[in-house]
Amino acid sequence: MPFNKVVMPLSKPAISLNSCNAFPVVSSIPPIRSITSSRGVRFRHAPATTFSIDGYRQYARVSSNRRGSFSHNEVPEWPKTSYPSPYEIFAMKSDAPYTKHRFYQLVKVYHPDRHNHAPNTDNITHKTRLERYRLIVAANDLLSDPSKRQLYDVHGVGWTGGRPQTLNETVRNADRAWRHRAGSAAHNATWEDWERWYDARDGRVKDPLYMSNGLFATLVVAMCMIGAFAQMSRADQYGADLVEMKNQSNLAIGQQVARRNTIAAGRSKDERVDMFLKDRENLNYAFQPGKYDNEVPQVSQGHDPRHEHNGKA
Repeated sequence: MPFNKVVMPLSKPAISLNSCNAFPVVSSIPPIRSITSSRGVRFRHAPATTFSIDGYRQYARVSSNRRGSFSHNEVPEWPKTSYPSPYEIFAMKSDAPYTKHRFYQLVKVYHPDRHNHAPNTDNITHKTRLERYRLIVAANDLLSDPSKRQLYDVHGVGWTGGRPQTLNETVRNADRAWRHRAGSAAHNATWEDWERWYDARDGRVKDPLYMSNGLFATLVVAMCMIGAFAQMSRADQYGADLVEMKNQSNLAIGQQVARRNTIAAGRSKDERVDMFLKDRENLNYAFQPGKYDNEVPQVSQGHDPRHEHNGKA
């Protein structure tokens, strides 16, 4: 009986696996030879694939180790702590780089639309699933942002983990909500800010105030009059000071003349002439009459210039 060689390519879903043995499926499978006869066709398969005895097939699934995706038989374990941290939720170290592999696995388990596809989590209540899904999304939002992650690592800011807020956190959140609320008075600093805030709160539309032309002209005239009066007062004060200085100068001159007259009253004619000459020649001594008084004229013996002057006179 002749034998014919028949090549039949097998697609990936058509490969049957033994229910007890699950081998990873490769991307491409080489053709398998089969032998045909008059009785029928007998297929010769690889050892990893067999026909199902019960009349139905069990198809291969993509392994989580090969593709890095989620397997229904492998549910990621939730942290045992009451208030897990983002690192505990994603089972990663605090210094490890963040990837969304774990996030995708947990979302496929705890997403509200996929509850029926995760039979191993049926013992978890719907409220607990929603709370865990909320924590998963919040942890992903925190760790995927480098700035938020740094704030959490350094100061612990940005994560509550489902725990109830303390009194300090409640007050701080209430204050933050009040400051960012529309129409809040938190940013009022000057009286203009408060006026605008009161007007906005009461619904009043305040028109701008403009000065009338008559009032403006009155203010200009008043300022000019005030300036004129100030200049007049300053001129009067300057004139009075000038007159006072002149009177003091005249008084000093009069006192000096009177003093000279008093000194010259008891002198003889020659003494008055010497005094006149001294005053006239005072320029040579730089207006220092004391130098003239200290000089002693050299008089030769038997010669008196005063007597000679008196004789000539």
